[in-house]
This record gives sequence, structure tokens and C-alpha cells, in this order.
Amino acid sequence: MRGPFTPTPTLCVGLLLTALPFSSASAQEEGPFCCAQFEYLLERTIFKVDAVHLELTVRGDTPDRVARLVKEQPDPRSSSDSVAALYLAAEDAHVRMTFLRSFGLSRFLDANRDMMERLTRAGTLSDDEFLVLDSENAERFQVLAADGIRDGDRLEHQVRGDTVYTRYIDVTGAVRIEEARIGPEQRRVLMGSLFGPESGFRKGLLDLVFSRVEAGRAVE
Repeated sequence: MRGPFTPTPTLCVGLLLTALPFSSASAQEEGPFCCAQFEYLLERTIFKVDAVHLELTVRGDTPDRVARLVKEQPDPRSSSDSVAALYLAAEDAHVRMTFLRSFGLSRFLDANRDMMERLTRAGTLSDDEFLVLDSENAERFQVLAADGIRDGDRLEHQVRGDTVYTRYIDVTGAVRIEEARIGPEQRRVLMGSLFGPESGFRKGLLDLVFSRVEAGRAVE
């Protein structure tokens, strides 16, 4: 996986996805293999399209904290809520989504609005934060209105504390969006889209963590 990009100085938009996990050995370079790096080939999404490739890397002390917590449990899956909470609080993460099918911008924005509504119901975002973030989304991604989301486009996000960098690279290699936003709500909306209590992504990611820990125990 490439190293972090350094964009010009917004929001990282998370997507609720149902995923098929694919593990990568390079996770050992980032932290505990069970808990640091994830790859998914998405076979079905709320956009009603398939084939989205997601790469997630969590850095800092979060993978170590997750590994310690999970490995201490006789039944690792009993710690689902606690593990999700650790990832929700992560302040160093990289997300890359490569779209392998095309669809319109309106569907993309509707999906992100639905995700943020779920986070608001869960208390991860306030009502005011939801309104601001939804408005920012509509303005930010308007640059994609003519072409929509195209096969091969990539959306990348970098979390550094409460700063979230966003970069959108289209299939031709042109950088269509490159910006940063600062604020705890920016980080919460990204990590919440992956690990929030109503996130469609949460179960798949946590299952991958637990299955890796269980596999490790089986060979000990």
C-alpha cells in the first residue's frame, strides 16, 4: 500500500458497504496482523452496484490496543463493541476505495446522506453536524456531476488526529478533489461509517479481526 499523500489544505466521506475480506501480509509492517490492515472486494453495496475495492490501514497505537483486548478474551467476539469503540477513536488511518463500476453522483450523495443519518441516530454526530456535513458533501462532490463515479476512480482519505485529508483521483489519473478539513466530526464521520453501531461495514471488519485471532490460536 502506498504511503500517505500530502494534499493541499476536507471531509472524508465513509461508505456503508457489505464486503468480502481479503487479507494482506504487509499488515505485519503496520502493526498486529489481526488488527491493522484490511482489504475488501465489495460484492454488494447500498448503491446496488458491485465490485468496489476497499483498502483500510489503521496505524498508531490502535492496532496494538485492539490486539491486546481481543487476545485476552476467551471468546474474542464477545468484545465486539469494545473493539469497535477503539477503531472509532483511531486518529491515524488511511482509506482507499477504488470503484470498479460506474454510477451517478446523486446515488453517491444519497448513500452518504443515509450513512450520516445513521450516525446521527447513533449519537456519533449531532443534528447540527449532520446538516453541515451534508451541505459540504453536496458542494464538494459537485465537481463530479458531469461524469459521476466512473470505473477506476479512486477516493482516498487520510486521518491525522482531527484533520481529515481527502483526494479523489479519476480513472484518467486527474486529481479532481484534494483538500483537508479540521474538526473531530470529520474524523468521527469517517471512522463511524466503518465501525459505527449502524454501519453496514462494521460486522465484516470485526469478523476479519476475530477470524485472524482465532486462526492464530488454532496454530499455537
